[in-house]
Amino acid sequence: MATILIVDDDADNRYLLETLLQSHGHATGSARNGAEALQVAYSQNFDLILADILMPVMDGFSLCRVWKQDPRLFRIPFAFYTATYVEAKDEQFALDLGADRFLLKPLPPETILQEVQDLLVRRIPIRPEPGPSVEDSTFTAEYNRVLTRKLEKKLADNERLEARNAQLGKILAASQNDIFVFDDITLRFTFVNQGALEHLGYDDPELRSLTPLGLCPELAAEAFGAMLKSLRDGTQEKLVLETLFRKKDGSTYPVALNLEPILNGRELSFLAVAQDITHRRHMEAEFRQAQKMEAVGRLAGGVAHDFNNMLNVILINAELCLMGKELTEGHRQRVMEIQEAAERSAVLTRQLLAFSRRQPAQPRRIDLNEVVRENQKMLNRMIEGDIELTFLPAAGLAPVFIDPSQVSQVLANLVINARDALPAAGTISIETANVQVDEDSRPLHADLPAGGYVRLTVSDTGSGMDDFTLEHLFEPFFTTKGEGKGTGLGLATVYGIIKQNLGAITVYSHLGLGTCFKIYLPARQDPAGGAEPDPEAPASGGTETILVAEDEKPMLNVIRMALEGKGYQVLTASSPLDAFLLAQRHQGPLHLLITDVVMPGMNGKDLQDRIIQLRPDLKVLFISGYTGEVIARRGLLSEDLHFIQKPFRIQDLARKVREVLDS
Repeated sequence: MATILIVDDDADNRYLLETLLQSHGHATGSARNGAEALQVAYSQNFDLILADILMPVMDGFSLCRVWKQDPRLFRIPFAFYTATYVEAKDEQFALDLGADRFLLKPLPPETILQEVQDLLVRRIPIRPEPGPSVEDSTFTAEYNRVLTRKLEKKLADNERLEARNAQLGKILAASQNDIFVFDDITLRFTFVNQGALEHLGYDDPELRSLTPLGLCPELAAEAFGAMLKSLRDGTQEKLVLETLFRKKDGSTYPVALNLEPILNGRELSFLAVAQDITHRRHMEAEFRQAQKMEAVGRLAGGVAHDFNNMLNVILINAELCLMGKELTEGHRQRVMEIQEAAERSAVLTRQLLAFSRRQPAQPRRIDLNEVVRENQKMLNRMIEGDIELTFLPAAGLAPVFIDPSQVSQVLANLVINARDALPAAGTISIETANVQVDEDSRPLHADLPAGGYVRLTVSDTGSGMDDFTLEHLFEPFFTTKGEGKGTGLGLATVYGIIKQNLGAITVYSHLGLGTCFKIYLPARQDPAGGAEPDPEAPASGGTETILVAEDEKPMLNVIRMALEGKGYQVLTASSPLDAFLLAQRHQGPLHLLITDVVMPGMNGKDLQDRIIQLRPDLKVLFISGYTGEVIARRGLLSEDLHFIQKPFRIQDLARKVREVLDS
């Protein structure tokens, strides 16, 4: 095999060529410039020379000219291997000097080996005798021209590189991520960007004196060493981990850290890019909290079904007892207490479902004073210590049109916020008032359209709020409470409820002076048809035939007794299949089907569809103790379907039955 002289001022380039040629059986020698190459060539025999052009002391062009004029060297093939001189004029100048080959970096290893083999096989110099191929004056002129062109190009390249580096520096400095470069041996930082300095609170010399282990309290030295080893040996191209960064003041913040190796020549360093994930962690915690709320809501919905069925049995049996003549006054009083307790329990169930947001809005005409009074006991249980809850109802308050459970939710959220703003003692006040808004007073009342409104005010003597808190108060997930003490959804829910009901909410607060929320709801205008029916007025009955499908037998029995007490003919079925068979076999007319929504084997909607095929004129009333969400999934909340929510009283059921039969 041949002996080849490699001439290049770059140690890495020499190393790569030596490794390649030696691995294929060639011997090599090396030199860092043209002058050193001549000394080596005079002391050792070579079969080929591969030379760079741009080198200190003596460049490749000068070396080639001397080489081809020397009687001892001119027969040895001379090949240029360059990445700087790449133009056609450069190649022609090299060939005029006597070069045997002009190769441009980089070349694939197999191409380099093929070129070397070709030059070694030919071993025929371009000129048979040594001597100048270019006159001195011509060489000098052409050499200066080539060198000047290359220097100009080098300067332009350097200017572009400096501009690019300056632009890159600005990008790195402006980055919101923390960017570091640290040494493989010492692990000390050799570069940190401005973002890292600002986030961590260090100045540049302080941070450069640290290592990644000094910034990451969670990171063990042994584990970090194993990570870097996997990057060094190529097992991993990049590592991503989540850890904590410790600031100069001792506080910490979570980061997503990206690590990857960077090679500068033979020097290995590591690039670390850290992204602050505090906000993401916060959002993940809020999502987990929302999932917990969802689970509680589902549990409440499941419990509500069975609880509502039991309450309904208690309520209707109590009503049936009160309708009888045989009760003594003492017994009557006890039954009325049972009835009152069951009704309070029914209200509590509705409130629980409202707070878990499992109950769809069912707005109706209400007296806001009455709804506040119904919630007072529950609200008093929410406050503690020496906090006093007062209620100042307005006389002659106009009715409003809203779901009472939504009012309960609004009151609970506002009272809880007021309670948390009171250090130990103080007052929470609830007031109602009629308000007339005209064009002149609109700015004083949340810029509402002119008209009549009912104002609900909830105020406290607590700590008050600053301007920043007021600005973000109704945003979802915004909270000033500590971790685990609030979801940030309470006031956002209040805002949504009020807007849904065409109202407005304003808040007035100053630090140390307490807070006042004012809610405006449109005053109810009765329709032309007259006042709504009195819920306490006795409902009329009838003689129609009604089929009742209910899988809870106690509930089935009390519905039967209640309807028979109103004069109706009642057929009962404890399963959907029994109900279908009864409808199929009954010889007389069927005027109404009352069916539970959720039953084993077949739901109420499917039962309706099957029976309607037999009796197209049959009217249907759905009942359920499940939440509105479950009912909505079965398509039973459209306006053309009749529905009554358990628990209900006999009068409520009788009135709804009469309404459906007469529709």
